[in-house]
Amino acid sequence: MKRIKSTLLILVIAIALVLTSCSTTIAIKRLVPAKVDVSGYKTIGVRSTIDETRWVHPVFWGSYVPITGVSDLYLRYLAFSSYLDFNASSRITDAATNTIYKAINTGYFNVLDPQYTDSLVTVGQRNGNLQQTLMDNKVDAVLTTKITNLYYDEYISQERDSYYSTDKGGIKYYRINFYLYQKYQMSISYTLSDVENNKIIATGTFTTDAMVKKTRLGYTIDSYGTFQRESYFNITPASRLFEDLIQQFADKFRTELSPHYETHYFDFMPNKNPKVDRLEPAYDALEDENWATALRLFADEYKKSGNIAAGYNAAILYFTQGQYEQSYALAQELYNKYGNVDALDLYNVLKNIEAQENAANAQISSTEKSGASTATGSGGVVGI
Repeated sequence: MKRIKSTLLILVIAIALVLTSCSTTIAIKRLVPAKVDVSGYKTIGVRSTIDETRWVHPVFWGSYVPITGVSDLYLRYLAFSSYLDFNASSRITDAATNTIYKAINTGYFNVLDPQYTDSLVTVGQRNGNLQQTLMDNKVDAVLTTKITNLYYDEYISQERDSYYSTDKGGIKYYRINFYLYQKYQMSISYTLSDVENNKIIATGTFTTDAMVKKTRLGYTIDSYGTFQRESYFNITPASRLFEDLIQQFADKFRTELSPHYETHYFDFMPNKNPKVDRLEPAYDALEDENWATALRLFADEYKKSGNIAAGYNAAILYFTQGQYEQSYALAQELYNKYGNVDALDLYNVLKNIEAQENAANAQISSTEKSGASTATGSGGVVGI
């Protein structure tokens, strides 16, 4: 019986901790514009990514991974062929093409898939009038992407543990670990071309973080230095490392070239200094995500008592419910009447969100092309 009571007490405390740690935060998604002004470009063709690096024919494919700082006793266990696979270039360009296409295809424009865009470009270049071919097919802009840098290095090295291990015979020894290090990084440049006006709308280059993958190939298992091999399935080919790395480009291209949604988080002001018991149902409604009820209760309390927390929270909820003007008016009143700086900050943040939303909708609805730097050309399209 005593054990049951103890268990119930622990359960009650755990539940209390969960309840008191519940977040009083609301998240809202609002549309933001592309960094590049894509107004008026209703149909955008995406070309397959081009590899401009030496990786099209890797010079050290099939060679052995260099070994550095390893005792001669273990060299015969560490003869590994390079993990730069021969088809790495095609796999990486395919992954880049698909990632970029999906990233900018957010539904606000007609984005042509790479296979179709490539065919139009090939036909246009062959007949000597690429610009007219694209215009005949209602293409407003073409996105060309190129891999401009693929850095990859690999080597094998050993590291000794800083602590003792004990072998089966009870003898203590320092275990030696043998690792494959793979260092990699890449850059992709882009050009967005205006077909009709033969202009470059925008150019840019994105570079990933510099990455290092460390994979243990084997280790010593006793004081005699007996080598134990790890599973080869733990080793990742270079192409797959880059395929995963390419995902870093998705948000960058989406942010750069397409209107998209961003999530904004707002923390509600807590019920304290002073605490108002009448507001507890409002905070309960927040926990239940019953936003309409919470808004009504906060707004009513602010009208009755001028409670700053109630007014502040009501301002947030007015905005999330799409009642922008009521939200702005309440935030301004909290600052002008009570000098609440948090309310002023809230007002500025909310106004900026609306401005971004309006700019995004303008990009989507505009029929006038933004244009950009002029370039020369005859029959072709600059940047392609």
